[in-house]
Amino acid sequence: MLKVMLVDDEPFIMQGLSVLIDWETLGYEIVKCAGDGGEAYEYLKKETVDLIIADISMPVMTGLELLKRIREEKLSDAYFIILSGYNDFNYAQQAIRYSCMEYILKPVNREELTEILKRVSLTGRMESKADMDDEDTSGKVILFKDELDRLVSAIDLNDVTELNGSVDALYDRMYDAGMSDEVASMNINYLQVRLIHLAVEQDETVDQEEILQFINENVYDYARTKGTRTHLKRFALSYADYLAQLRKNVSRGVLQEIEREIKTNYAENLTLKDLSKKYYVNPSYLGQIFRKKYDQSFKDYLCTVRINEAASMLVKSDDKISLIAEKVGYKDTDYFIQKFIEIKGCTPARYRKNGGAS
Repeated sequence: MLKVMLVDDEPFIMQGLSVLIDWETLGYEIVKCAGDGGEAYEYLKKETVDLIIADISMPVMTGLELLKRIREEKLSDAYFIILSGYNDFNYAQQAIRYSCMEYILKPVNREELTEILKRVSLTGRMESKADMDDEDTSGKVILFKDELDRLVSAIDLNDVTELNGSVDALYDRMYDAGMSDEVASMNINYLQVRLIHLAVEQDETVDQEEILQFINENVYDYARTKGTRTHLKRFALSYADYLAQLRKNVSRGVLQEIEREIKTNYAENLTLKDLSKKYYVNPSYLGQIFRKKYDQSFKDYLCTVRINEAASMLVKSDDKISLIAEKVGYKDTDYFIQKFIEIKGCTPARYRKNGGAS
């Protein structure tokens, strides 16, 4: 059985992790639950574990400080997983440098954690630890920082030639290292953090969660399993375009066009993806400027437009509610009623009866 230590200052988080996973079936045993990094550090002075799952933000000693200390002091070579909130990305880069295998975003997803645990149990204990030069004691490179930094710079500059070359260089190094799950995860984690930082540098108000989702869907999970250099090149070009759009601040003109599109065709099956293609805007960027201007997602904005149109029809016509629902784009009348109540605070029937008052 692999020994696990959970480290978090919130007891309910540790309790949740304890029951979230069938640890024994996966070959694990929770041997210690520590309330902060300091307690975990003292435990590791006397005992050994195979896996540490720690929150990044804790009193006394944070998860990042714990990771850094045990690596520098060669106290433990256990696999290390960071639990992080979306606002903690500025720390994640440092975590990866100290051979953090993964960081998981809260709330913890059971399937995601299970897959990581399966991979750890198959791989076994880490062969060696990465030092500050990003190489371990036997000379095998774990984090290919030079190649990754070169790729990030190419994306930032939207340099297609350099971008293609840096992706090739990165894949050559990863294949030379065996292209294991550990190698791929380490490097893709680092790339993910750097790309988020690039966007934040352009506009500090960007929604990091939406950027993360965009990266995950386009490169992160794919690259860890079956990704190809061609796929990564395509993604990198797309992200370079996204950053260029952030710089140009084209949101005003684009949003005006899309506003008119929605007002005219709100009953159609409008999607952010289709509109981004039509107006030549990166879908992640379009989602962000929508949220920035309207303080809601594109989906919620479209729903509000539809419900407002439906409200007008209820007062001005005798059409059945099911017909009005269909006219504004809802085939499911029950779902239409549910959304109407959420936005207007009453059922469509009561709204009509009250002459447009909630």
